[in-house]
Amino acid sequence: MDKVKQRQTYAVQVGDYVGQMFIVCEVTEQDIGCLSIPDMKNIKVPLDKWEFGRNSDIIEHVEDISQDVFEVCVAQYQKNENLNY
Repeated sequence: MDKVKQRQTYAVQVGDYVGQMFIVCEVTEQDIGCLSIPDMKNIKVPLDKWEFGRNSDIIEHVEDISQDVFEVCVAQYQKNENLNY
């Protein structure tokens, strides 16, 4: 499976977040930190569940967003983190 990288955008196809887009803002050994669009909330997904979601078509890679858009998304993600949002 391809490595998850910042700037990747995934469409959520099934479940509680169906219809949302997850923009990958942070990748750690334990989880993937995303900004959920349009809710503008932070979502942390454990790495094993992320892989399961990708392999099961629960989430689908859409595109890698441009650097300037990503910078705005990361700023919002970090603001949310500071607020414990």
